[in-house]
Amino acid sequence: MIKRVRDLMLPLADYAIVDHDKTIFDALKVLEASQEKLPPGRQPHRAILVRDKRGEIVGKLDHFAFLRALMPERKAMGAMSILDRAGVGDDLRESSMKTLDLLTADFIDVCERARNVRVGDVCTPTTVSLDESAPLADALSSFLRHHTLSLIVTQAGKTVGILRLSDLFDELAQQIIQGDRLSERK
Repeated sequence: MIKRVRDLMLPLADYAIVDHDKTIFDALKVLEASQEKLPPGRQPHRAILVRDKRGEIVGKLDHFAFLRALMPERKAMGAMSILDRAGVGDDLRESSMKTLDLLTADFIDVCERARNVRVGDVCTPTTVSLDESAPLADALSSFLRHHTLSLIVTQAGKTVGILRLSDLFDELAQQIIQGDRLSERK
């Protein structure tokens, strides 16, 4: 039987979601509550989905977005992924960050300041999605092409869940191990 994206995705109801106008503090509280509700055997969430006023999923608050929230000059620098896509090297980026003197404050001060950053100001826009009926081979290809840790899952164009690379990896590992057991029987 061919497994589909829907077989591994987490439905929206099982995932951490925060409104775009909430703060990083609010988002972390939502993440904490969501982790407690995870089904047994599931990997912990590593991102929070962000929704707009209409209730549509418009972004993800991942680890890099949290780090951007710590940077007081984040609006001047923009999203690091833009620099990555433009081919800006690590040396130039590091030099720019030193020039801007982005993280000179004490670690505690930096974290305190980040508490009040709006989620919508630092989240990564969701631009890639996959239909729930797509085979897992399509998901694997999308993860590789887009270098992302999660994909939005849709049904008839509406967001219904999220597929995480960690869940796909667990499935791949299980299939590889089972394949090894099958070849041992021959």
